[in-house]
Amino acid sequence: FHAMDTLQRNGYDLAKAMSTLVPQGGPVLCRDEMEEWSASEAMLFEEALEKYGKDFNDIRQDFLPWKSLASIVQFYYMWKTTDRYIQQVW
Repeated sequence: FHAMDTLQRNGYDLAKAMSTLVPQGGPVLCRDEMEEWSASEAMLFEEALEKYGKDFNDIRQDFLPWKSLASIVQFYYMWKTTDRYIQQVW
């Protein structure tokens, strides 16, 4: 609804409407948490997930103590979008 309202307020000029939705200086891109993890850390994570499920505190404590809890949780949700997750589920 917000996007449609913005489009209407800008006379249905798509370029103008989009420019009001994007912050000055361009969009803010978040860093990809998966790029900050090494392959060995990702494998440790998968091993820990198999052992503890989604008990992220135990995963951190026993497998990845140098990672923050927030980093592990964020990695989990990004990991769920990968082919490796799909292969493990099926």
